[in-house]
Amino acid sequence: MTIFYAQETGLTAEEYIECVSQSELGSIRPIGNPERVQAYLENSNLVITARNKNGTLVGLFRGMTDWHWVCYCADLAVAETHQGQGIGKALMDKATEILGSGVTVTLLSVPGAEAFYKHIGLSQTSAAFYRDRTNRS
Repeated sequence: MTIFYAQETGLTAEEYIECVSQSELGSIRPIGNPERVQAYLENSNLVITARNKNGTLVGLFRGMTDWHWVCYCADLAVAETHQGQGIGKALMDKATEILGSGVTVTLLSVPGAEAFYKHIGLSQTSAAFYRDRTNRS
């Protein structure tokens, strides 16, 4: 199966929701709120897509970067029907190529996906911290 990878601007909430809802990320992203999805797409400065020969979105990498030190990968998603074909690794490889050798890619794993991230060459750390957006005092 031929997959085309490209850096894109203008990815729509509808396409994003269609793809992500067919992946593990669908249960932990606000796919029922297209306005919020569109807003975070518009504020992401690195979006890489994987499309089949018909142009259908089958995977994506969404990140925020300063282009010189770090890129935070907010989403790495592949539709379940296309998983196991190397698309996730190819998306990460394309991001690394675009960012260059001086930029580190970081992400928070979906619980249970740690083995996948190790498989595509990421290193695991126990030193990650976050402030949950739902539990603020």
